[in-house]
Amino acid sequence: MSKTTTKKTDALLSDLFSPKEDTVLKALQKVPEQGNSKFIIPLLKTFKEWDESELIRAKVESILKQLKSDSAVTELITALDDPDFEDQRALIISAFWNSGIFPENDVDVLVRQAIRGDYMVALEAITVIENIEAELDHDMIQDAIFDLDEALESEEAEHTPLLVELKKLLTQLYNI
Repeated sequence: MSKTTTKKTDALLSDLFSPKEDTVLKALQKVPEQGNSKFIIPLLKTFKEWDESELIRAKVESILKQLKSDSAVTELITALDDPDFEDQRALIISAFWNSGIFPENDVDVLVRQAIRGDYMVALEAITVIENIEAELDHDMIQDAIFDLDEALESEEAEHTPLLVELKKLLTQLYNI
């Protein structure tokens, strides 16, 4: 990256964390052209910080749903594992299928999030896994099925029916 590009990136990141809504909105306009996958975590922080601004939250959500780089997978998985973004799990997982990028090597992470999350997190995880076209690692699928078995045996949750569906889906994928 050139010094000019680095300065623009730094300025854009700084503007995302401005206390002024107008400045943040202007920065969000520039992110799709000037940003890269390294903006995902700052975008999620902005989303979380501006819980009172539907406009900012809608713009961040729109950007996350239009990611086109496979390098975004790593950043999204990192965000899923970050406890700071617990309330944004469904949004993060939905970014995969809305963008058409799929975490073939991280299905286990999606399953863990479905187990720990709520109804919407589980629903988003199922949607992403259903849309993965690549062949998945059988050991990873088997481990995910065992994790689901443990979760289903331990307690009943509002999203238990979805976890049962997720287990069926993974079992089908395992038997292919």
